[in-house]
Amino acid sequence: MDRLVTVAFSPHRVETLPFAEKLMSQHDIIILEEPPNKLFQNFLKEEISIEEYLKNTDFWFPTFIKESLKILRGLYKKGKKIFQVEPYLEKVAFIQKELENGNNIEKIINTPELKEIYQVENKAIGKLLEYYKVSLKDSFENIIEAVKTFSKADAERFRLRDYLRAQAIIKLLPEKGKVYIEAGTIHVYFKKLLHIHLGKTWRISHKYLLEKVLKSLIGKAWVFPPGELLTLRYILKRKENKEKENLLAARSLIYIKIIPKEELLPTPEEPFPHLKKELKAIQMVDKLSFQDCAKLYKELFFIKNNEESEKIVEKYLKSNIIK
Repeated sequence: MDRLVTVAFSPHRVETLPFAEKLMSQHDIIILEEPPNKLFQNFLKEEISIEEYLKNTDFWFPTFIKESLKILRGLYKKGKKIFQVEPYLEKVAFIQKELENGNNIEKIINTPELKEIYQVENKAIGKLLEYYKVSLKDSFENIIEAVKTFSKADAERFRLRDYLRAQAIIKLLPEKGKVYIEAGTIHVYFKKLLHIHLGKTWRISHKYLLEKVLKSLIGKAWVFPPGELLTLRYILKRKENKEKENLLAARSLIYIKIIPKEELLPTPEEPFPHLKKELKAIQMVDKLSFQDCAKLYKELFFIKNNEESEKIVEKYLKSNIIK
């Protein structure tokens, strides 16, 4: 009996899509990391256009979304079953709509399936706002503490999100088959949960979609920016290491200033623009000490342009670290 679950770790980047399409085509069922949309099946059946499906929808990477939808429609035509499963985000959207419609918070809190999600989400947003407030006026040490406090709240949110998604997917699995599960790179705990609950009856595999490219560049199958490494420590409940956590938090503040926020599209000359930018940024900040980050943070704080920030960090590295 063929029972295979493949967790495909990938960021939402156009450059990952050829690898995703190839791997998805080798599976019977595809489970996407997104809340259900009532129009999704209509789209797959070509009853509505991409434009109509995406109407009134907010998304960060428009080209990625459109190109991935084209791929999914093609796979659906070939007989693949495709589902959207992300219960945490689905319920967060429901809570937001309830509040926008003027419904009472007490009603949400008194609903068992919503209470924990509301509390965890509210806590994470609150800690993020606290960080923003502290970042404007406090010492670098206090800012680092605020980063770590938010990261811990974010980790709590990720653990609940991964747990709910794992439970939902387990209920959805057929008696047998090959199942592809889309997951962001930070969802390592999700994979762990699948191993715990399915490991005796299903073969659980995982793949970083860009691992071949990464191995050719740095000899490793995966790489995480400092902020994700910090959050992963808290998600996986690693033993506290204040010095290491402080350094990751400090480096994350510099990393977010030099990494581009806009969608970068692959070209024949540069097929992996996001990956190359991220690798360069990670390699740069990995050379910085806590004190280096403190100095650079002040200089970069009011700079909005990531390329300008990158040049400042490069100059700093050449004059202070690289001999």
